Amino acid sequence: MNTFDAEETEEHGSELKNEADDGVHKPRLSSSLRRSASIALKVLAASVIIFVLRRQFAGVKIGTVLALLDRVGFAMVFVLIPPLLQLFAETLGLALCIPGVHPLRSMFKVLPVRIGCDALLNSLPAGVVPAETLRPIWLRRACKIPIEESVAACMMGKINMAAAEGLFLVVIMALAGFAGPGHGSAAMLSGSTIIPLVLVLLLVFAVVGYIYSGARVTQLILLLKRIAWNRWLSFLSRIESSATKIDSTILLFARKNRRAVFNSLAAFVAGWIFLGLESYVVLRILGQNVSVGQGLLMEGTASLLRIAFFFIPSAFGAAEAAYVSLIAGFGLADPASIALAFITIKRSREVLWIALGYVAILIYGKQKIQDKGTLLDAQHGE
Repeated sequence: MNTFDAEETEEHGSELKNEADDGVHKPRLSSSLRRSASIALKVLAASVIIFVLRRQFAGVKIGTVLALLDRVGFAMVFVLIPPLLQLFAETLGLALCIPGVHPLRSMFKVLPVRIGCDALLNSLPAGVVPAETLRPIWLRRACKIPIEESVAACMMGKINMAAAEGLFLVVIMALAGFAGPGHGSAAMLSGSTIIPLVLVLLLVFAVVGYIYSGARVTQLILLLKRIAWNRWLSFLSRIESSATKIDSTILLFARKNRRAVFNSLAAFVAGWIFLGLESYVVLRILGQNVSVGQGLLMEGTASLLRIAFFFIPSAFGAAEAAYVSLIAGFGLADPASIALAFITIKRSREVLWIALGYVAILIYGKQKIQDKGTLLDAQHGE
């Protein structure tokens, strides 16, 4: 049975390289044009964001920002509590998706995978590609499971995380009525508020139910086979058997471990809420009188911007513009200075997390090299 093993990938990669050497130059030209267009789009987006930020922070007094940050002191420790809870909640959510593995016992094996891949995701342009490529490989190695089960676990984790974000947005919509002046419980009871909440809830559960109810990866492969390109069809044929096994793993797990699926979904929802609480805690230690709903609203908006600006690490710039606008909308005095202090603390914590992630990647790489050396020594001894 075909798998996504490294040896097979290298073998087929060399075949594709040989075929590419004999090919024409048109695909290379189109690829070059796509890269140029992608770079131009990123530069344009970055320029717009820089322009917006310059206008937002034009009148900020650095002394006021430094005074706000100086007020934090040892309270900075409390800022780390919600992200730590989020990290453990989302690690548990992924661990619950691994077939045949006790989730609590495997958490500390999954934790470096989570930190390391998130570091790539949040620090590199279009970091989703290297992060999601490395995640199943690293998870397979950490938990000693077949690559198909590892890919299936990562896919289920992503499905549950996306569904959890949808449910988190429902929470945001429910709390938005309390986010500003003039809003209250009466707004929550109006049909214009309840109907969107119900529709979003139904959509989330309908999508999750659809994904878990059939061989969706195999269906995707069949759909992609409509692209009549020999190399593409050859690649899809090689991975088709592995896709079938991934589908069977997901379907079997969803049918026999429904409680684990719902617990995973709940863990990811908790992770999103903890992330929203971070914004609330940061604003509170900066001396601002805000509500929990306002903190969650800020992070919900930032999460949508991270999706829209996935090609920019951590949606840098876009999230900042949203934070400034929301803080100004909360009616706080000197919102630009507060926003800059808020962003400084948030981004400092993210830099710390990314640094820890790269440490985990370095340790993983070192262990991989050592394991290869041990294997070669054993083969040489034989």
